[in-house]
Amino acid sequence: MQSKARNRWLLWRDKLGRLQWFETGRVNLYVRKPANLGKAYQLVCNGFSFTGLITDVKVLERVLASVRFKGAHYVFPTEERLPRLTINLFAKSNGVIIKVGDTSHPNSVEVVAFYPDWAERNERLFEQLNNTLKRLLEPAKPKKVEKPDYVR
Repeated sequence: MQSKARNRWLLWRDKLGRLQWFETGRVNLYVRKPANLGKAYQLVCNGFSFTGLITDVKVLERVLASVRFKGAHYVFPTEERLPRLTINLFAKSNGVIIKVGDTSHPNSVEVVAFYPDWAERNERLFEQLNNTLKRLLEPAKPKKVEKPDYVR
């Protein structure tokens, strides 16, 4: 189903979670708890393979190989109601936000851990650099020199 968002992302909903597919090629997965890699793989297969968007198994394997978790929410319940407080001091540097007593969990401490955007960009740059260096440092394949044929 196409969303009403301005960037026109596509949405796939399932009992395992939801999948957002953007025009840029990025896919965001939201896996219901308890989240694990198997549920994420099944969600990708349901959204792309079973609908007929990806029919080639090799392409699906490459898509599944690129799946990785970007963040998670951890909730630690306490005995009594806590005052509302959000600590986002470490959000940009380490990707950690601590929430205490928010409306979704008034009796809990919630830790939101995520992979920061700058780290994800650096990882992509390092992958590109690594691939370029591998191509440059590969030994050159010897050229096949044809000998002249003097007998005709």
